[in-house]
Amino acid sequence: MKGFNISFLSLVFSFFSWSQDVSSTSNIKHFGFTKASSVLLESTDFSGSFKTVQGRVSLNDSLRVTGFDMVIDVNSLALSMEGMTKHAKSSDFFDVVNFPTITFFGGTVYAADSLWKVDGKMKAKGVELDKTIPFICHLVKKGEIKIEAKFTIKRSEFGIGEPDAVSDEVVIHTTLFAKEK
Repeated sequence: MKGFNISFLSLVFSFFSWSQDVSSTSNIKHFGFTKASSVLLESTDFSGSFKTVQGRVSLNDSLRVTGFDMVIDVNSLALSMEGMTKHAKSSDFFDVVNFPTITFFGGTVYAADSLWKVDGKMKAKGVELDKTIPFICHLVKKGEIKIEAKFTIKRSEFGIGEPDAVSDEVVIHTTLFAKEK
């Protein structure tokens, strides 16, 4: 994978600890995202996806999510409009040469309104912001889970392109498949 360093991912994960409810720390199981995982982008002007997503999620025996971290390879971006992908990867937008990843490191995980929510730090193009991501976690079969999330970000908050270049609000749809490690 051009521009994506697996040892970087390992290093990043080794420095971040996952938040865990003290009462649920027994029998924590860790799940790593599979190649089937993706992050879709949708706005009024464009749509596309990131095909390379890595990360992990932890669950206790009660299937309570206790940790969530994700790293997206920005070089895996593919947009639906011809020619737009190359421009989106340039220094005008994502600047993949200097910022090859988007990261989200979860802190507090809690249940809210029949959804899970994770508070954490999202970092893109060198800008780190507090974000809360709502998600649903499904047990697919023993040792495999699926996480689905839908939330909105503003490109301008991360300095990705000029605010009026294309739609500032981007809806993010994630479908993350993970297997127990």
